[in-house]
Amino acid sequence: RRVFMGSLGVIDTGVIDTFGAEIVDASEPLEPSFEIQTGSAQIVLKGEDAYGSRKLVLESSDELHVTFVCDGHGGAAAAQLCADKLLPILIEEARGDGSTASLQRAATRACARLHAEARAASTAGSTLTCIIVHPGRREVTAFNLGDSAAWMVPRDGSAATLLAEDHRLDTSEAERERVIALGGRLAHARGLSGEPGGPLRLWPGGGVGGAAQARVLGDSRLGDFVDATPAVTSLKLPRCGADFLVCSDGVWDALPAEAVLATVRGMMRSPVTLAASAIVESALNQRHAYDCDGYRRPRDDTTALLLRVRRSDEAEVLPAGGCLGCS
Repeated sequence: RRVFMGSLGVIDTGVIDTFGAEIVDASEPLEPSFEIQTGSAQIVLKGEDAYGSRKLVLESSDELHVTFVCDGHGGAAAAQLCADKLLPILIEEARGDGSTASLQRAATRACARLHAEARAASTAGSTLTCIIVHPGRREVTAFNLGDSAAWMVPRDGSAATLLAEDHRLDTSEAERERVIALGGRLAHARGLSGEPGGPLRLWPGGGVGGAAQARVLGDSRLGDFVDATPAVTSLKLPRCGADFLVCSDGVWDALPAEAVLATVRGMMRSPVTLAASAIVESALNQRHAYDCDGYRRPRDDTTALLLRVRRSDEAEVLPAGGCLGCS
């Protein structure tokens, strides 16, 4: 087992374990067993991205593989707090129950607790996107606050699934309506010329600068405009397995999702850490596509995590890139 340690997170990049599931009904096909691998890559500018990946075992013996990204703003405090405390709080809030309903409740409760602790500790804020894979039940639960997108990319080449909501005010009509209903003022920032530019922002008043999103953790300067209720979803893991990608906006602001997903698909037989590194390097290169000023200096913290759920018999069922019996 190889462990990658960054300044704000720890990633296990080795094969963690192999899981199987018993036949529930003789008429049902045998559930496949899976191998789980995790890898990461990060380029640091401000040190406000935090991340992690672990295998958790609940009292119910449910084995879960969890990977997450926190993209901080206004300092690293909220993101670091989230990285340090998310997994222990998730275990507590699951209360020994690994069922779908329990994991969804645990996600919501964990965000509420992290939000309160982040506000008590500093004025910083953070996004949070988390993926929980239950291989034995062949199920995925995802939850998020903010704009750190996550995707499930089936290993048979079929369509990818977006697992996170985008909570930016510029792109989320629901968030704009929510903030306006609370009396929030939305406007673009103005540059030196006086012309508006950049993303739509919330201006809470009191001399506080504009915020591009208010569905986050912490951010006490935004007062009651912040909603720390995560978007939560659960869905079936394809029988062919899947690669799960979670990235901070340093990736998504630089590259279209289609290009990132193409990289994931094209590197499914490459080491996961190499694939994550390719995504981060592509984002860095794209940021400097039109100038070479400070070429190796990123324009934002840029983090990519890849969680690979691979069938143990993939060599037999995916001989030519097609999966037999996927559903």
